Amino acid sequence: MNQILIILFWFGAVKALDVVSNFTYDKEMAAKCKQHICRNGYIYDNYYRIENNVWKPSDPNVSFEMHIAIQAASNGHILLSPVEHAGFSDPVYEIVVGGGGNTFTELRRNLRRNAKASAKTLGILSNAELRGFYIKITKDGQLEFGREGELLPIISIYDVDPLDINYFSFASWTGVDARFLYDCPAPGIEGKTQNSTEVDKSSISDKLKRKILLSRFPSLPPAQNMSVEVGTILISARYDSFDAKLITDLAFVTSWKDKNAAWDPDQYNGTTRLNFRQTQIWRPTFLVYNANTLDPLDANNAGLITMDYSGENIFHFRTKVESWCVVDDTTSLNKWPMDSYDCIVVIRPFQVHELINLKLLKPTDVKMKFYTDIDIKVRNEWETTATSLVFSSKQWLKLHNTTVNDVTESDVLVIYVTMQRKAVALNMAIYTPLVVLVTFVLMSFWTESLTMTRVWFYAGCAATISFGLCYIEYIMPCHNVPSLLILYVTVLGGILIALLLQVILMTSLVKAMCETQPMQNLLTSSVFRKVFLLAPMTTVTKNYDTLNEGFSYDGEDEAQVSPRSANIEEMVADACAEKTNFGDSVELAEAFDKLFFFVYSMVFAVLLALHF
Repeated sequence: MNQILIILFWFGAVKALDVVSNFTYDKEMAAKCKQHICRNGYIYDNYYRIENNVWKPSDPNVSFEMHIAIQAASNGHILLSPVEHAGFSDPVYEIVVGGGGNTFTELRRNLRRNAKASAKTLGILSNAELRGFYIKITKDGQLEFGREGELLPIISIYDVDPLDINYFSFASWTGVDARFLYDCPAPGIEGKTQNSTEVDKSSISDKLKRKILLSRFPSLPPAQNMSVEVGTILISARYDSFDAKLITDLAFVTSWKDKNAAWDPDQYNGTTRLNFRQTQIWRPTFLVYNANTLDPLDANNAGLITMDYSGENIFHFRTKVESWCVVDDTTSLNKWPMDSYDCIVVIRPFQVHELINLKLLKPTDVKMKFYTDIDIKVRNEWETTATSLVFSSKQWLKLHNTTVNDVTESDVLVIYVTMQRKAVALNMAIYTPLVVLVTFVLMSFWTESLTMTRVWFYAGCAATISFGLCYIEYIMPCHNVPSLLILYVTVLGGILIALLLQVILMTSLVKAMCETQPMQNLLTSSVFRKVFLLAPMTTVTKNYDTLNEGFSYDGEDEAQVSPRSANIEEMVADACAEKTNFGDSVELAEAFDKLFFFVYSMVFAVLLALHF
């Protein structure tokens, strides 16, 4: 029991001592201070500049004195710096109060590193009270941090090269909200130790931007007559044959100069370049004159306008352009899928009241080279080349008659696009079935005639081509007839003719017609057979003198068979000749096969040559 009482006594004594040692600010004292609240974690985002020391310390050896109060669960960070927005390598004093979950206090010589002194301070901060602290730096380099009302500091270091403190800032820890009171007077003394003002967060470039944008309207050009350099890069292009449209992805590089926006870099800490949003300053806008809509070109990328100290502006953007491209319809055939097109894209300034003189940027220009690696050309089924030309308003009016409402004094940019389709996969998918079908059809003319097998073969080929034509209709151009379609239709027609003839030759009417005397004379004539490469007719003769050759008789005995000396191959040939029926429907069908083979070969060869 006595041990418990002793423990309780010491615990109460320690708590009483802790209450006495922690100096707490009341409302009256807090009203004499300025306040800063940290909610962004371990970030020194607000800096305060020490303007002048209005309080004279009692000790003349003290060069810097600061009285603050902190209310936080842990991690009250104080930064003392000679410069604003101190970096990782800048020499500073950083004091961490209640770090490690409110267990220690540490003094560092650099930001987040180089600790010089540390002390265990369990419960030094409170989330419910404003606890006061002081910071003192003597002229000889002694730095002290301690509680208000205590003579002995919590941590103290001696710096042989003390820093001149011009700025201070506060921070906390992630998830910890901290409240700081600063510019507070010393307890029991009237007047402040120092007076500070918050540093403007805006950088030098922000101040320069505000100066340039002052009294400037983004919708108005800097001058009445603007000279704009423009360069174009063709990223990709394709032709929509159904709508007769050219669809291109273009990259533009525009450059213009605003002399009123120039500045001296020496007066702005060496700033030589600024970036503006597209809506902050004026930039030239364009439209596609030969498109179905007259809306301004929409930049796909949210790029920035770059301005250098001479007032020169550069803006790079990408856009998708759809323009009409009506092909020459004087010819009814084209070479699809190996077709080519010549199209133009007419681009002019969007605002009619603006007077813009265009000048082309060469591909070797430094401004264009900078974006060449960014705007990589996309490879697709089209091989494209683009050439740009600038026409004055007078030249354009001579080339293109327009209404008075569309007259503009600005120059016009015309992009000539030449396209050649080089779709290897499409060519293989389209030409391979054609070549295979033509080859098999020609080979069928050298197979056995008047059989149902060939009839079914021709029917299958016709069905295959018909299905292919139904599908190819959705991808071929509609403004004229591709010569490839003529090829497929010709092959289909030839197959149907061969199929019809094959069926007709198998009828009994043709067989009866072949037995007539005129047809027999034609089919058995030597000229006809030589022209159509038919088998020559042979005359069968028999040698009766050698009929009993190979037999011998011996008196009255029976006949004895001796080995034959006759020509067996000749007898076989004679037997085959006896079985050949010259002048029948089979030979007529064979003659038609030879004729069709020759005619089809010539027609297909001529059509392929004309197509390519």
